[in-house]
Amino acid sequence: MKYTKYDDKTLRHLQNLELMILKEFINICEENNLTYYMYAGSLLGTIRHQGFIPWDDDLDVIMFRDDFEKFKEIFIANNHDKIKLLSIETEKDYFHLLAKLMLKDTLFEEKWVNQVDFNIGINIDVFVLDDLSNNEFKRNYQLKKAFLYNKLLIMSKIRLDDLPFLTKLITHSGYYILNLLGIKPKWLNKRCLNFLKNFQDENAEFVFDISATAEEYPQIFNKNEFKKVEKAKFEDIEVNVPVNYDEILKSLYGDYMQLPPEEDRYNHITENLDFGPYKF
Repeated sequence: MKYTKYDDKTLRHLQNLELMILKEFINICEENNLTYYMYAGSLLGTIRHQGFIPWDDDLDVIMFRDDFEKFKEIFIANNHDKIKLLSIETEKDYFHLLAKLMLKDTLFEEKWVNQVDFNIGINIDVFVLDDLSNNEFKRNYQLKKAFLYNKLLIMSKIRLDDLPFLTKLITHSGYYILNLLGIKPKWLNKRCLNFLKNFQDENAEFVFDISATAEEYPQIFNKNEFKKVEKAKFEDIEVNVPVNYDEILKSLYGDYMQLPPEEDRYNHITENLDFGPYKF
């Protein structure tokens, strides 16, 4: 797999700036009684390395839907001097079902950035957990439709060229059809959220991360795995992790305490990295 190779000084500086964003995110959550958890590679880094995975260049957190929506409302209502929220509420071209908190006046750009009308700076990802139906038939229907919404959102805005021929043909065709019909990310996002609301249930046994596009369908978790929170060390701070992090990490990575081979230690393919006023 192709990946971005940083020198040690650049990668560490990037991680420190992401940590700065995380600290502000945590402050807002704690001030407003919102619950978050370290997630994905950042949860793995917390448990295995007590901080960033040494070669990792991003930071992930996750929240339940209610807390996620409240967080966005609170952040938008209070104009932050250093950090900007990227979401469908703030950018009409935004095509993700997660949000990003980015450091203003910096750049962390991927290949598709010239296809949208917003900049992406150094950021952390804020993922969301949605309830799944307890009924197996309804749950499978929900997963398939949510997965379709996720793919349509991406196709509605960007064309990816470095894909296998057939996948590229399908996604490019989808892009042109959606744009010909005038279907925009904001409309798809609203439809998707309305669909998800139909399944919100405090008695739901399962939750899922709708943004997980690498798998055939979004990642599913037992809701009880996120019911309780404990603190763990991450760099120079303490962060929230699910008490049952072991089951979550096993479902994501298998034998997660085993370091991967060198060729699998990859990160984002970054076209343009600019620290702006935060240069070292």
